[in-house]
Amino acid sequence: MAVQFVAHRGESEAAPENTLESFTLAWARGARLIEGDFHLTLDGEVVCMHDSNAGRTCGVKRELAELTLAEIKALDAGAWKGPQWRFTRVPTLAEVLGTMPDYGEIYIELKSVGPIVDRLREIFAASGRRPEQLTFIAFDETTITTVKRLFPAHRAYWLTCNERKDRGFLYTPDELAAKLRALGVDGIDLLERKATPEYIETLHKAGFTFHVWTVDQPERAKTLIDQGVDSITSNRAYALRQELNL
Repeated sequence: MAVQFVAHRGESEAAPENTLESFTLAWARGARLIEGDFHLTLDGEVVCMHDSNAGRTCGVKRELAELTLAEIKALDAGAWKGPQWRFTRVPTLAEVLGTMPDYGEIYIELKSVGPIVDRLREIFAASGRRPEQLTFIAFDETTITTVKRLFPAHRAYWLTCNERKDRGFLYTPDELAAKLRALGVDGIDLLERKATPEYIETLHKAGFTFHVWTVDQPERAKTLIDQGVDSITSNRAYALRQELNL
């Protein structure tokens, strides 16, 4: 199977990250797979933003969990990217799923579980999207284990750096395979600089898929493709495909 390029927060080099404008541009440029980050609002809606606080992208230093959907919809999520993006709004998960073509897939990064789970069920059911189109990713071990248990038909990948403070490896390849088995997930989404042929081969042999983030340079992407990774998340997925003639 050919490597997949994942549009990180949409076509985020060209448009404001995690917005409908960014995701729509990614689809228009030929993306088959996007990635977005999701949080629960005060009134129980699921919205798309990387940070738990609206300060960096919206200029309002408030936690999303303390804001209602109406309050979040009043924020400007695009002005930081440039004047042409002023008044870009924070989308809901339902709106993001609504941009997807029939062939599209999304990596849904969750920061936690709990009340968000019931709302996810409702959104997924209303969207008409198939389980294979909706993959979960999360750094938190409890979160990724829980969503895989509650949504067994959906793929789930553990996000990890596998890196100690001194930048050494946290787990050996065999230890990492054992860790994934214990978590009950389908694969790993690994910090790209920790991806090596030994890790890729070991996890593939153990039955796991191998994904990496975040790769913006064509030389590194080519190396990882040659080593056999299954997907590459990039801020400039379209440009990488063009540079690599893929």
